[in-house]
Amino acid sequence: MDRATASAGGSKTATAKTQHSIVSRDLTVTGDIVTTGDLTVEGAVDGSITCRTLTLGGSPDIKGDVTAETVRVCGAFSGTIAASQVHLVKSAVMKGDIRYRTLTIDQGASFEGKVKRMKGAPA
Repeated sequence: MDRATASAGGSKTATAKTQHSIVSRDLTVTGDIVTTGDLTVEGAVDGSITCRTLTLGGSPDIKGDVTAETVRVCGAFSGTIAASQVHLVKSAVMKGDIRYRTLTIDQGASFEGKVKRMKGAPA
């Protein structure tokens, strides 16, 4: 993450670039993934995921919990999601539990599981 900081001789505007990481279809990650950036997962993760924005495409295989500010499910996913905003797009096939503050399920999306609305930030 790039940041500009203020100096004694003058000030610079603070800037930050959001990093985007990808776990492709042919990649398996063993262990938890924690990032302050954005993540797309189409492959396998043997662990939990914590990030800012998560996009689940294809048929990701995640053997842990998902915690993010925003989660977008675009493919087949089985697991547990905790996020402020969850969006199941029309191609989504979701099985599992969702804890959310805002939930959007597009027409054509498939969902089987339990939902619970959160009052605070995701835990």
